[in-house]
Amino acid sequence: MEEPADSTRKAAEYRHDDGSVEIVFAVDDGRVLTVREYPDEATFDEATGAAAYVGQHEGVTDLPDVEAFRDADES
Repeated sequence: MEEPADSTRKAAEYRHDDGSVEIVFAVDDGRVLTVREYPDEATFDEATGAAAYVGQHEGVTDLPDVEAFRDADES
């Protein structure tokens, strides 16, 4: 697969060796927001094991559950 000219553009998708998939959600002022899906909890635990847990992000806590987005796709 060919590397895009701007690899940090919105919707760029990356597949990692651990089976996770990461998608660029937004790029603003040099900062990059991504969404990363892990194939299972064990892979997530391994990948985040060395990270410092700092609690829940209020902006994300207030978002609707994934089911709300599935309903939108069916209409």
